[in-house]
Amino acid sequence: MTFIAMPALLLALSSTALRLTVVEQTLHGRHRPPPGVRHVEVPERLIAAIQALRASPFSHRIEWARAIDSERTPEDAVTALKRVHTLDHLRTIQAMSQTGGGFDTDTYCAPGSWEAMLDGTRAWLHACSVASSGDGPTLALTRPAGHHATADTALGFGLVNFAAAAVAAELAAKPDSYVAILDWDVHHGNGVADIFKDDARVRYCSTHEAGAFPGTGMEEANRGPAGNLLHLPLPSGAGGDEYLKALREKALPFLLEQRPNLFVVCAGYDALEVDPLATMRLKPHHFGESVKVITEQFHFPPQKIMLGLEGGYNLCPDEGMPAALVHTCAALIAE
Repeated sequence: MTFIAMPALLLALSSTALRLTVVEQTLHGRHRPPPGVRHVEVPERLIAAIQALRASPFSHRIEWARAIDSERTPEDAVTALKRVHTLDHLRTIQAMSQTGGGFDTDTYCAPGSWEAMLDGTRAWLHACSVASSGDGPTLALTRPAGHHATADTALGFGLVNFAAAAVAAELAAKPDSYVAILDWDVHHGNGVADIFKDDARVRYCSTHEAGAFPGTGMEEANRGPAGNLLHLPLPSGAGGDEYLKALREKALPFLLEQRPNLFVVCAGYDALEVDPLATMRLKPHHFGESVKVITEQFHFPPQKIMLGLEGGYNLCPDEGMPAALVHTCAALIAE
């Protein structure tokens, strides 16, 4: 009888294991560089990320979802974006995406970009909502990185600020909540910081390379008007040890002090040594270690963690963004 009962017991145990919900931005391919223009922000980024996760040892513990199929409608996305962007900015993107164009040499807008931005916003909204309810962890696979976009400016590849829109929507639904945002992209998330600088319900911390684009976030002592910002510039060439030290000793004590209901990670992977856009020297496993610091050393529940892809432009499956993403997600659902 014991032998017969064992498979049922094992099934019951496996059913309690954490599962990762991954929400895909299905329409991201509509946002692409103009023909003949070389650019690092390309649809292949998401294709590589998806392939890496589907080939991972924990692929059977991933629940795949598509933003286009979620309960979050395009109208919900517009409402969320209006909370963090001016109407003029959104109308400019919508108009420009009819024919294509750009805001600067880095930040292009393609025919169809508006629909892609709404789809990406829906992905972040859905992933954020699931984690906020304690049913995470979740991952929004979207592009381009949006953390540089301010209320009225497209910047650093990003047309809209996915992270800010999703967090603002959560706070609108749950006004008494507190949200922590950790931005481990190698570039300072000036847009997220600017949008939430007056909202004490949000704590934002960025670990970034000093002097890198966009050149902001250089003063650690400047906590913003509400005291809810922490900028941690790291020197050029800094590696995993320096990064993890800043995470343990400064970032997480600050972010977790007010016991947030939701932990959002602006998960950029351009701090990798192989990334072409900066000079920091992290390895893929350092991002998995980062998650373990959050969940094991600081005991934040992974079920209430949401990741959203930001930067990361080396697509090598062993050393680039796809590998770092796999290390991150493996640590999130580790038993």
